[in-house]
Parts: sequence; structure tokens; C-alpha cells
Amino acid sequence: MKRFHLIPALAAALAAAGAGPAAAELVLESVAWQAGRVERPPRPVKFADATAVSLPKKGAPRLRAKAVLKNRGPKSVEGILVRYTVAPRLVPDRAVAAEAAWALPVLIDERRVPKIGPNQVLEVPLTLTPALENYLKRIARQGFRANRLKVSAMIETHADGAVRVQEAELEVSP
Repeated sequence: MKRFHLIPALAAALAAAGAGPAAAELVLESVAWQAGRVERPPRPVKFADATAVSLPKKGAPRLRAKAVLKNRGPKSVEGILVRYTVAPRLVPDRAVAAEAAWALPVLIDERRVPKIGPNQVLEVPLTLTPALENYLKRIARQGFRANRLKVSAMIETHADGAVRVQEAELEVSP
């Protein structure tokens, strides 16, 4: 009767051993900010990497992040989930930057990637607008502004137990 208690544990161990090598070969290599502008007549927004951005009252650039995934293994990896957050560093409108403080994440989201082939690098866009734009407008009405934005991203945890988070900051000027 006691041997039946070992079957679930044995099945879990075999599943973890089978998922381990595939999970270890997929890495989140980096995360970066991108900015783009909407042009008239409506055309697709062309995004470019950015380390700093100016957010005027009107005509603010569109923001997004990109995650670079790399599959170093000999097999395709399927069903990947990239989780990400965005946190602002807030400063009162009439204060110096020394009074700034990091706020809690204002955006928590995820992006599904169906498949990455063997030895392939894939850039995955992480959508931030309009949720981030709405938040920035709301804090502006309350007398604050963001002078930095930080995006943090990770791949959904796997059986190997490793949690690898990549972060990137964006300098924001009024």
C-alpha cells in the first residue's frame, strides 16, 4: 500500500527532469525602452530604442518596451510567458529631483510568445500604452510627474527554479 504514495512523487520528479534542460536554454537576454511618434495621416508607429524621452503636454511619444529572448538549445521552446511591470519615480512638480521616490508598479502585465525556434533570438514588444499614458495624466493632475520609468521583465518560472529579472530605466524630462 505504501508504494502508491511514491507514484505521484516519481511522476513529479520525472516531469521536472524533462522540463529542466529546455527551460535552462531559454533566457531573457535584455529588456529596453522604445519610443515612437504617431504621424499624420495615420501610419504605423516606428519605434526606436530610447534611453531618455521628453513628455510634453501634447504630441507625447508612444512608449513601449522590448524583451529580447534567446533560445540557445537545439529544440524549439513553446508556450513562453513574459511577465513585466512598470514603476515610476515620482517627483512633485515644483521640487528638485532629490525629492523623487520610486512608486509601486503601476502596470503589471504579461505577453505570450507561442514559439521560439532552436538557436533563435526574438524581440518581443511589451505594450505599455494607454495604461501608462492614463496614469501619467492622472498624477499630473495631482501635482506630480515621473522623472524616471523602470520596466522589469522575467520569463515565467520553470522547474529549474531560477528567477532572472531584467530591468531598464528611462529618463523622462518635461
